[in-house]
Amino acid sequence: MQDKGILLIATGHPYYSHMAFNLLVSIRYHVPDMPIAIIQDGQGFNLLADYQKEEFTHVIDLPKELTDGDPYKVKLYLDELTPFKKTLFLDVDMLWGNFKSPSDLFNELDGNEFTMISRSELTPDDTSLSRWFNLKEASEAYKLDTFYDVSSELIYFEGKPKVFQTARKVYLKPKMNIAPFGAGLPDEAFFMIAIAKEGVKLHHCPFEPTYWEPRYHPKQHSRQHIDGFYAMSVGGAFSSNHIKKIYDSLSTHYHNSSGRFSEPYQLQNKSRIFKERRKI
Repeated sequence: MQDKGILLIATGHPYYSHMAFNLLVSIRYHVPDMPIAIIQDGQGFNLLADYQKEEFTHVIDLPKELTDGDPYKVKLYLDELTPFKKTLFLDVDMLWGNFKSPSDLFNELDGNEFTMISRSELTPDDTSLSRWFNLKEASEAYKLDTFYDVSSELIYFEGKPKVFQTARKVYLKPKMNIAPFGAGLPDEAFFMIAIAKEGVKLHHCPFEPTYWEPRYHPKQHSRQHIDGFYAMSVGGAFSSNHIKKIYDSLSTHYHNSSGRFSEPYQLQNKSRIFKERRKI
């Protein structure tokens, strides 16, 4: 097992594998020897060129028991799948920024057993602030007083934190209704409950290392504003033309700078590719 590295997931549609390679190129621009592992299911990943697949230092086959149609469930097993002692998990639909290194983020997070993106702390009375479940119902069901409003597009952990095991247990037998998301159930809902049940104190709250369009309204900001974050997220069903231009331009810059890779995969709106995302 290697000391530290970055873990990605690219299952199902080839979109995710192409985005994963774009992200890899952006990371290697800053840290050429950064180990990058990818969890794949033999679908889209196999459509990458051989030279692209060979860039990943670890290719992890998705266990059969996790290929049940819920793509978000996989994140609850990251502790079992990672080849690293210290793991930085990233959603593939993002690109590393131009001015901060992944090494800087590893240094910032070193020593934390578990942390992830968090926007605020919620109480059971903040029912309108959680899109996944009724906070009051969850509070009564699990005897909890507060929750973190989290995003799993970036998770850092060391070893095998118990929060993953607890999140899996909640997933298997939830005590209240969880709102569906796309083709499955939102992993954030189970992390929210597990973090609270285990009394995990996230290292900072808010902790928002990635720029995400719906939260920061990029039409009002310059490219320099986005570059102030560690990474740029293009998650969600739709990205504006403003964000698409920035993503494609930055990705082309990274590919050209490598001297080895051809033109990058161009950003596409998920709502045009995935039917289930048109309703989100």
